[in-house]
Amino acid sequence: MTVIPEKKCSLCQFGPQNVYVLILFSFVIFKGLDSVSFYASCPTFIFPSNWFLELNRRFKMSTDQESSIHSKHIAEVHNVPISVLIRPFASVLDNVKVESLMKTIQNEGESDNVPPIDVLWVKGREGGDYFYSFGGCHRYEAYKRLNRETIPCKLFRSTTGDLRTYLGSSTPDLL
Repeated sequence: MTVIPEKKCSLCQFGPQNVYVLILFSFVIFKGLDSVSFYASCPTFIFPSNWFLELNRRFKMSTDQESSIHSKHIAEVHNVPISVLIRPFASVLDNVKVESLMKTIQNEGESDNVPPIDVLWVKGREGGDYFYSFGGCHRYEAYKRLNRETIPCKLFRSTTGDLRTYLGSSTPDLL
């Protein structure tokens, strides 16, 4: 039997209106945990001990569109010449999205809202620099269609071993 508190709990300050929101939020985040119980005037949730941290992490992840998991720790953005980027996979593009990005990029007040693309910077065995880009296909195409010479990128140093993870046996012998 579910008991909804009539007054706020002195420890956690939950009142009746907070309980419904928390239950809904918890079910959405944890996809229907069925062990929720309420006793006396304080709700008790049988969640993992770090449920609040997990809730916060998932919320932040869904609202943090500024960077990817690879480059989240990298603050520096470089304008890399489009001509040096190696894009080994064909892009499947949504033209409406590309055109929307083009409008945003052309508007100087909004162009900073377009996040940089992630680029693997691989040093060849004889010192050559190779720049591989796997994501950001709509942003890449928008800059290319606008005939921009450079594109904002977050560079992260990588190895041919890392590159092999993406390309498998198609990994070239980089000089």
